[in-house]
Amino acid sequence: MRRYETTFVVNPQADDATIDRQVTAVTDLIKNDGGQILHEKRIGTRRLAYPIAGLNQGFYASIIFESEAVVLPKLERHYKLEEPYVRHLTIRYEGQLPAEDEAPFGDSHHEMDESTPRERPPRPGGPRRSKPPESPADGDSSAGGTDDGSESDNQV
Repeated sequence: MRRYETTFVVNPQADDATIDRQVTAVTDLIKNDGGQILHEKRIGTRRLAYPIAGLNQGFYASIIFESEAVVLPKLERHYKLEEPYVRHLTIRYEGQLPAEDEAPFGDSHHEMDESTPRERPPRPGGPRRSKPPESPADGDSSAGGTDDGSESDNQV
């Protein structure tokens, strides 16, 4: 048996009972095929990076489980046939199991004080340079012509 992680986004416009049913349906599907749930995290409603099917938010859930590979096509079919699932991804899990008291998804980054200035990473290619020196004007003597108003060798 291998470890997998499946993360999915459910339409948040459904009521809480429907969202709960969708998460439970995934865990039941895994268990019915001989799998074992190692960690379940209901992350909650988050803003999507871009609109999907007209939605700007989604309810995220993540499940780490151990199972045979035979469950993966069944899980994929379940996600595609059920309407409330907006997006899903199942991958092989190769890490340590998260601790039970771990912060929810997206909140694991340390909070910055409002008084702490935010530092930017250095620019690729180095710091921004000042403007290049301006080119000589058209009437400059260094351009090879005279600007005294008289005509030069170009008489007709």
